Amino acid sequence: MREKIEFFEALEILQKSIVKEVGKERVILSDSLFRVLAQDIFAPCDMPKIPLSSMDGYAINSKFCKVKEFKLLKEDNPAGNCEIPTLSLEAPYAIKTFTGAAIPKNADILVPIEKVEILGESIRIIECTQIGEFIRGVGANYKKGEKLLSKGTLINANHIGLLASLNQVFIEVYEKPKVGILVSGDEILELGEEGSGLNQIYNANGHLLSAKIKEYGGIAKLYPILKDDKNLIEKSLEDALNSCDLVVSTGGASVGDYDFIAKIAQEREEEVVFKGVKIKPGQHVLYARFFGKHFFGLPGFPNSTLVTFELFVSEILTRMCGYCAKKTKIKVPLGTQIYKKDKRVEFRVCNVVENDGKFSINFEGKKDFLSAILNNFCPLGNVKIGLVVLEKEYHKEDDEVLVILL
Repeated sequence: MREKIEFFEALEILQKSIVKEVGKERVILSDSLFRVLAQDIFAPCDMPKIPLSSMDGYAINSKFCKVKEFKLLKEDNPAGNCEIPTLSLEAPYAIKTFTGAAIPKNADILVPIEKVEILGESIRIIECTQIGEFIRGVGANYKKGEKLLSKGTLINANHIGLLASLNQVFIEVYEKPKVGILVSGDEILELGEEGSGLNQIYNANGHLLSAKIKEYGGIAKLYPILKDDKNLIEKSLEDALNSCDLVVSTGGASVGDYDFIAKIAQEREEEVVFKGVKIKPGQHVLYARFFGKHFFGLPGFPNSTLVTFELFVSEILTRMCGYCAKKTKIKVPLGTQIYKKDKRVEFRVCNVVENDGKFSINFEGKKDFLSAILNNFCPLGNVKIGLVVLEKEYHKEDDEVLVILL
């Protein structure tokens, strides 16, 4: 068991950890949004299969491109026409062809309607276009066998549109891992309960973690709040590990008399990968492989819970879901000088402002950076939130710092 390790060492350990997806399943296309593809998707054919018009115009043959007047054939050529018309080459003929329609046989030029003057049963071409212009050639979208989507893709609305165009009724995706959430503490009340003490708090961490797990693609199983009883916590932990793919606890990971998660980890230290990371907030986070299952013991303060989930748990959870979520990181001038009280890497929540593609940060409305102040992450108005990574003990106002967008 490694104790009190550096932040980047902890990240490296997690990134090198062996993580397996839970399994695969087939879902109907309409249910695949925000699921993760478990297969590569290849084009079954050329698209388009035949040359198509990309706009409304008149199809002609380049053999007559120096001719100004063309006799207009009576039949139009709409999209979806069952029979592809043939353009006679005996004289300068033109066929009115609509967007998405097959280009008539013997035609290789499409003249847009705005470049044509109608003369009764004939047209005069004001300006002739080039061969192939405004014509979508065979395979312009994709060629048969071309890879269109990769395994591990997090499916969005654009992907669903593409899959629908391929007539994919069912999609093979990775199953969602089940993540157990254990919350412990005599002072914690479940939502809807009435407390009798002034120092009691509601189960913010449990519901925060439940939402985060769903946000990242897992299935959250929030267990009943556990009292500060070592035997009860140990039994509940074993039950959760048996029925879930990953377990996360909050509270009880520090060094106090009632920190039973830490005590359990100490008794099973051969299964603990690391305990304690030199960061602020969240230094008492631990990561273990109990019974071969991934387990994270997160600190009990809400800020610490949120920050350690984003920094550590998400690294494992997303890979269990079948994809690797890379957090967006930007470098931004600090804008104010900052003194730190210790050498730990500090993650300080900030507001991120974008103006004409340039980013800046500020700390307006941040009531302090204590681990218990969750509302720092919920600013008034439509403001983006990030974590400033502070490595040095002193940062000048114009220092460029790394910011992790949340």
